[in-house]
Amino acid sequence: MLKYFQKRQSDSPGFFYAIQMDVEGHLANCFWVDARSRIAYKNFGDVVLFDPTYLTNKYKMSFVPFTGVNNHHQSILFGCSLLWDETEETFQWLLHTWQEAMFGISPRTIITDQDAAITNAVAKVFPNSAHHFCMWHIEKKIPEYLSHVFHAFDDFKNKFSKCLHCTTTPEEFEIAWIDIMKMYNLEEHIWLRKIYTIREKWIPAYVRTTFCAGMSTTQRSESMNKYFKDYLNSSTPMSVFVTQYDKVVDARYDKVREKDYKTKHSKAILKTLYPTEDEAAKIYTRKIFQKFQEELIQSQKFISEKIEVQDGIHIYKVHLFQRETPTYIVRLNLELKNATCSCHKFEFMGILCRHVLMIFIKKQIHSLPPCYLLDRWTRYATTEKANDISSAGSLAYNLKSSTIWFNNIMTHSLGLSERATRSEKHYKFTYQKLLQLSKELDELPYEDNDNVCDDQVNESNNDLNSSEQREKFSLLDPPCVATKGRPRSLRMKSGLESSQKVKRSSSLKSKRETKIRKKGKGVR
Repeated sequence: MLKYFQKRQSDSPGFFYAIQMDVEGHLANCFWVDARSRIAYKNFGDVVLFDPTYLTNKYKMSFVPFTGVNNHHQSILFGCSLLWDETEETFQWLLHTWQEAMFGISPRTIITDQDAAITNAVAKVFPNSAHHFCMWHIEKKIPEYLSHVFHAFDDFKNKFSKCLHCTTTPEEFEIAWIDIMKMYNLEEHIWLRKIYTIREKWIPAYVRTTFCAGMSTTQRSESMNKYFKDYLNSSTPMSVFVTQYDKVVDARYDKVREKDYKTKHSKAILKTLYPTEDEAAKIYTRKIFQKFQEELIQSQKFISEKIEVQDGIHIYKVHLFQRETPTYIVRLNLELKNATCSCHKFEFMGILCRHVLMIFIKKQIHSLPPCYLLDRWTRYATTEKANDISSAGSLAYNLKSSTIWFNNIMTHSLGLSERATRSEKHYKFTYQKLLQLSKELDELPYEDNDNVCDDQVNESNNDLNSSEQREKFSLLDPPCVATKGRPRSLRMKSGLESSQKVKRSSSLKSKRETKIRKKGKGVR
């Protein structure tokens, strides 16, 4: 595996890996990411899923993928890791290493399981990132902790679900929560009080005000795990594991190219006469346009009523035709063509909701304001921009650090390499331009700038990367361990499965006895 990593880095400078060993020289933790994933992070790394719940190798190490979503609403990988344990120290090492691989850029939002070690590590490594907990992981524990209430009250499940999912503002949630606690005498329930204290990290009424690309669970990460099962299993050796991982990444990017081609060479089917729809079809990718189109169509089912005007802000109450509830509040600044809705779909998903679209149509705003066209959802999301002010670019300009300059140029070079190798024609064109650019760079006069930091780039400063250390370095197999939260076997069987197995065994035993008796009878 180590030799494979070293060869990959030699062949592709954009490949990144890091390894931790224990005191005896055994592999403890490792992380790796290819160039394409690093490019993808630059464009779609605003929301990241981090879910160490997949176990797939004979050493029982946790397989931890970093997952995001691209402009086609497809799951994409931002690297992965194999962990020997799941302690806070290990997670801190992993997150720091991953951040280093991603040029020091932190995600805007990170979604994880509700785990103390992960929570503490995220708080220390990404203090400025919004940290949300996977809602599904919390909800699945409800029947376990509240089984007595489920059995005693038939309506509890429905009311509790409405409290969690159908309240649009923190005020609505607070009122609904208090009512349920009193109604079912749950004020002193320890587990409910615990999840209530972290409500800002998982309750939709709170998290929907933060951009999450429409995700509230780590389901995409789990779906990616299932995808890996077509290539890997529990007996896969480490050396084969990493090569199979590359095949998974290749297959994922084949799907991305298919979507790119479809968006570029197919024409969207319009279903309304609104100019907004035609405009969106030309800007969004096909998948995102379909989501926007559905909101536009559904907007026709709503009616609005102006409540008041405050400081130039028109406030509307929006609800379904012939239904007073649920009601949504839309605030519109007509002069700036800026609107907000109490459902917070745009803040959460990045696509305008049906309620705002209904008001726009009513006020004859038939062109989408630029602030509502997120670049990450458009067909041009991966296009290099001359005025790119990404984190790496702005740092390179402000700090004047040669290391940051190098990283910024390398990031753009990786993207250029990806596009330049699509065909022989692309390759030849790019190669000629690079030769010309190289000549022009050599002709530029060198200016010694005292303001440039002295941290010169040296990709060989890592002991594992230097040629001398490679010859001396040896890495021993990791010890076989059982990570926390997992049974030693692959999966515990339920009582139903066990009983069915017993029945099947008994049935097979009876059939075998019958055959023996028949054979015995024949012999006699």
